[in-house]
Amino acid sequence: MRKILIIFMLVLVASFSMANFFRPDIRAGYGVTSTGWLSDYFEPLKGTNMDTPVYYMDSGVPGPTFLLMGGTHPMEIAGTVAATIFIETALVKSGRIIVLPFGNSSAASIGTVFYPNQPDHFLQIESKTGPRFLVYGDRNTDIEDQGVPDPDVYIHYQSGQELPGYESRNLNRNFPGRPDGTPTEKLAFAIIELIRTEKVDFNLDMHESDTPDNYSIVDGNKVQGGRLAYMLVCHQRGLEIGAYATMEIEFNYGVSLNLEESDIRFKGLSHREIGDATESISFLVESPNPGFDYTWRENADVLYDEKYPLKHRVGLHLATVEALINGYNMFMGTELTYTDVPTYSDLMENGFEAYLN
Repeated sequence: MRKILIIFMLVLVASFSMANFFRPDIRAGYGVTSTGWLSDYFEPLKGTNMDTPVYYMDSGVPGPTFLLMGGTHPMEIAGTVAATIFIETALVKSGRIIVLPFGNSSAASIGTVFYPNQPDHFLQIESKTGPRFLVYGDRNTDIEDQGVPDPDVYIHYQSGQELPGYESRNLNRNFPGRPDGTPTEKLAFAIIELIRTEKVDFNLDMHESDTPDNYSIVDGNKVQGGRLAYMLVCHQRGLEIGAYATMEIEFNYGVSLNLEESDIRFKGLSHREIGDATESISFLVESPNPGFDYTWRENADVLYDEKYPLKHRVGLHLATVEALINGYNMFMGTELTYTDVPTYSDLMENGFEAYLN
């Protein structure tokens, strides 16, 4: 076992020494029919740390195309782990599913600097075949890859909306992107090009936020925790599907999700801009990450927290995938089906580690 671990670490170091590009440890299952790169849709990404792998699961049977995205913010680890488990287990029986497990590889290539008191960059776990390392990246593109300092004010190109300068490196404030923009804008543009080229019918972007727990401040008053956790955000064209999905998740697994329509006032976000720029119906789901309670929670355990363990959060994301696909099939009269992916109940019983190759 020690020898395997040493070999893995040597490979990991070597992968970072080759142009310092991040390449995720994904062990594709039998359901993956082909792989590619995001640069296949926008060539300027090729040979840069902004390029990232794309996994295709094509049943060969007619049906809709669904895009599953993790790692838009790689510190939101439940999304990357859920995407990885899907790639390593799913068998698509009708229709087609495309998975982008690390949307922002540049942000995954560095440890978290956006929030203080965060875990190590690589978190060791024991999978069913031995040790593996989960990537706990940053929220934003590495400034070295962006190539320019953050501006004092970031101006979203299409809308003119002004945001703090560091948001210029936040993929989820840069959609729909532009081909002659910053590296982060080019990354957003490439994802839009993938969606257009592959005629993606609907998509889900998986995220995490601070927990909804109340906490005490110095004077003893209680302050409400995060509002976003346990939320499904829907482009207006997907509200009925989203409403169905939240009901199915609560009925099947006893987990309640708040349903919210994408707010047209907030620009650059995937659930808003993808749905506006393409024919694809956009969704975004948020799970609670105790590591984001950094202002009050000490020594947060992002893997095995008693109330918000990773298995619960990954299970929530995979339950959302299941319910959205069921809802899309019901409302659109289509048939996109898959098997062998663990359910929320499976993950709660066996842990996420049992489903990583």
